[in-house]
Amino acid sequence: MEKREFLKLLGLCTLMGTGSGHAASTLHPNNQCAQDTPPTKEKDSVYDRVMKSGKIRCGYTPYSVGLNHDLKKGGLYGIYKDIIETAAKKLELAVEWTEEIGWGQQIAGLNNGRYDIIASPVSITGPRSRSADFTIPLYYSPVWAWVRSDNDSFDDKSWPAIDKPSSTLCVMDGEQTEAIAKFYFPSAKRLSIPQNSDFSLLMQNVVTGKADLTFAEPLSVYEFMEQNPNSLRQIKGDEPLTLVPNVMMIKRGESEFKSMVDNILGEMFLGGIIDKAIDRYEKYPNSYVRAEADF
Repeated sequence: MEKREFLKLLGLCTLMGTGSGHAASTLHPNNQCAQDTPPTKEKDSVYDRVMKSGKIRCGYTPYSVGLNHDLKKGGLYGIYKDIIETAAKKLELAVEWTEEIGWGQQIAGLNNGRYDIIASPVSITGPRSRSADFTIPLYYSPVWAWVRSDNDSFDDKSWPAIDKPSSTLCVMDGEQTEAIAKFYFPSAKRLSIPQNSDFSLLMQNVVTGKADLTFAEPLSVYEFMEQNPNSLRQIKGDEPLTLVPNVMMIKRGESEFKSMVDNILGEMFLGGIIDKAIDRYEKYPNSYVRAEADF
């Protein structure tokens, strides 16, 4: 480009910038005028935000003795409450119980920054793994198949006996029961309940004959049978289908925050703090399988 043409184009760009009231313009390599825009400021990471505020904001979904409302004293109680508050104390941080949410809203709240961690029992599923990260496991829950007490049609048979179109499995949308049914028993029918349902509805649908069986850890079934004695039983000759890790859930990609939480949980394992929290609230012996420090 000749010097005269360059000066003419530069003057045109200056006039355009002045007339529009915007910031001065610059020339792009393709000789087009464009406005300078300040670089977008990156948002703070969860780790940065926690360090600046001095607190961990906790979202939670009440579930049995993992974390629940104390109807007599008020507030919250449970295994996870003891663990996250002790972890925060060791990190010289405070805990803020920010928001109670349903199962289906947990990840959206993390992504929107409404809280920093789900500090109540969460199990790892495929769909959740695509959208979130998890801490190291705090403990494991054995998952069994449960049928109505008078149903012996699956006794002393292998798992494939369940995987047939005549079997109906009661599951919760987007939760571990649905993941188990889809993976292990794709041929069986599924009776689904919404994510905001109480877990007792899984068992109730089996008792009333709407479904043949459901999958659950012993604790939730024993709690159900306190109000409904002798209503359910494990399949005779059955073994646990799987061990489900109980974790806390955090926003995907927040590696610094995850490392900090995992490291302090590992220290708490070595000090016996997590086992003591489980001992304090485990209502029925051997409801859980204990985890170990991951280092």
